[in-house]
Amino acid sequence: MSSNSDWKAQLDTILKRHNGQHAVRAKVVSHSTMEARGKGLFRSFALLRSLGYEPSPYNLRNQHIGALVRYWTAEPPSPSIALSGGRNASLRSAPYSAAYIQQQLSFLRVFAGWIGKPGMVLDAEKYTKNPATVRRTYTVTKDKGWSGNGVDINTTIDAVAKLDEYVAVQLQMMIAFGLRRKEAIMFRPHAAEVPAYALPASCAVLDRYISFLRIKRGTKGGRLRFAAIRTPEQVKALAVARTVARFPHSHLGRPGLTLKQSLDLFSNVVRSAGITKKELGVTPHGLRHEFAGDLYFEIASIPAPVRGGDPCSDPDTLKAAYLEVANQLGHGRRQIVNAYLGSPNTPKQVASDHQETST
Repeated sequence: MSSNSDWKAQLDTILKRHNGQHAVRAKVVSHSTMEARGKGLFRSFALLRSLGYEPSPYNLRNQHIGALVRYWTAEPPSPSIALSGGRNASLRSAPYSAAYIQQQLSFLRVFAGWIGKPGMVLDAEKYTKNPATVRRTYTVTKDKGWSGNGVDINTTIDAVAKLDEYVAVQLQMMIAFGLRRKEAIMFRPHAAEVPAYALPASCAVLDRYISFLRIKRGTKGGRLRFAAIRTPEQVKALAVARTVARFPHSHLGRPGLTLKQSLDLFSNVVRSAGITKKELGVTPHGLRHEFAGDLYFEIASIPAPVRGGDPCSDPDTLKAAYLEVANQLGHGRRQIVNAYLGSPNTPKQVASDHQETST
């Protein structure tokens, strides 16, 4: 094969032409999606070269996908590559997570469509001798919330406030209302509150709630959802957010920054505060898990399965709790909430000190 020394320029040209496109719908994807795709594709082509393959971007073939998956799953290389001495990358001692492998394949699947080879990238199971290593599960087995990992939420957010008040308020809104990072940055607190009687008729909500926050800016797929205002802590978080966003249409991102700059600022600040898997054992997204677990407890009156709760309680109550958590997190399927609460069919025994770290 040709060395294709200009593969980076070719790949960059393809990305500039296509990377803004959604994989299925006629819409533009977010900056974060474009960035993740670009980095993933460059990483895959660089890895192929270390594995002894040198395809140009337009020459990507199914055998290259297989080589990548074998590396990601820590399987030996194909005999032809192993014997030729063309492999520079060391064999991994352990496979990457199924979630990572599936994400990288999704980038390659979209890319194959861009170069006129739709359908070339097969299901991950087709490329490995051990399909279990690439099967993604949506049921969490360890609590990813901050308190479940021994992290003091208020103290940690106070430390962030000393670095940047905007990021601190964004974190407060994430724990208070289950917002994602992008949703928190784009949130406009002055115009978001909606009384329960004004909600659309299609919104099935529990009668106990009086008012809600309308959440749409920054959501995945632009899906509208409503999160209940149900606790004094939420009221306080919303009040602080309104003081930071000084004008009626202000959002919680720092004034003068673009969305991308605000997202980068968020990442840099939380990293500086040690809010990482490596240092504290948690990520900012763990606040969304915290919100889900707290909301479930309020509805079901028992801890979530991932927090050691008994899944054998009243089935109707459990179903209602899972559904309400799904609604307030913005997920259309109740089963997705297993990624936050654990499965109601498999109880999770947690340590008595509740201090385990999570993945």
